Amino acid sequence: MTKIIRLTESDLEMIVKQVLKEQSKGKPITVPAATLTPSQPQQQSSLQPTMNIDAGKKPSTYSVSSSLLPCVPAAFKLSIQNFLGKNYDKTFLKSALGIIGRESDFGESKRFKFTSPLKSLWAALGGQTSVGYAQIKPETAEKYGLKMEDLEMASGSVDAAYKIVRDNYSLALKNGYTTQPSVNLKDGTGNSALDLAIAAYNLGASKITKYCETSDPNIKKPCSKAGQTIVEQKMGQQTPPKVKSIVVTNRHVPNYIPNFKTERWDGVSISSHGYISEVAKRMKEYTCF
Repeated sequence: MTKIIRLTESDLEMIVKQVLKEQSKGKPITVPAATLTPSQPQQQSSLQPTMNIDAGKKPSTYSVSSSLLPCVPAAFKLSIQNFLGKNYDKTFLKSALGIIGRESDFGESKRFKFTSPLKSLWAALGGQTSVGYAQIKPETAEKYGLKMEDLEMASGSVDAAYKIVRDNYSLALKNGYTTQPSVNLKDGTGNSALDLAIAAYNLGASKITKYCETSDPNIKKPCSKAGQTIVEQKMGQQTPPKVKSIVVTNRHVPNYIPNFKTERWDGVSISSHGYISEVAKRMKEYTCF
């Protein structure tokens, strides 16, 4: 006799929270294999409408000619070809690919394969989380006319990441950033406005602002705080933590890229400069378009 267990929405919410919590601690989790397989990128291209792609295959086995954009991962070739046909900017397309590679390794990273179905379920229940190959929040995608299911396809993830970077770049230019290299980042794109746009993809557009010198030569703060005294608390081995006050000046530092460091819930450490450098490195590999 088969026993049927009915779960309420609150039950599912509790399960997702618990699984994500345990996984962040590095504990082994046993989950039915069917739930560990994220939806594979589905390609739709007006340039090659008759090409048959099996969405159940892994990206590396897609039936796409190797001569088509050889520098682009197989599952994303048709999307990039399609967007190039629509005159999408090549630099922003490369940025979008670099970000998707950084966020999910184009759907191939073990961490992504584990967390993706759980995060999609959590988002479907109304939870605040990023989903899909480009790790974008559904509410952000809505601003660009895209739904959550679009973010779980190659075309939707590229389109959303492209538009976010494009808008961030425009905002960076309005805030005085230029196409010259960032003054405090060697391994970036060589374009400070683009560097900040990429950083803001991870940090949020609120970080796109002018930065000014402070009374501490090693610290820069938003120029909007000029004249203010800020109390900095440095965490470390010392107890209690070291506290100092700094004064924000009105001396603007052109093309400065802030370097925020965070510890994520899943144990992955992120720094703004490291994020930019990895995306920039990936961008340089896309030489076929």
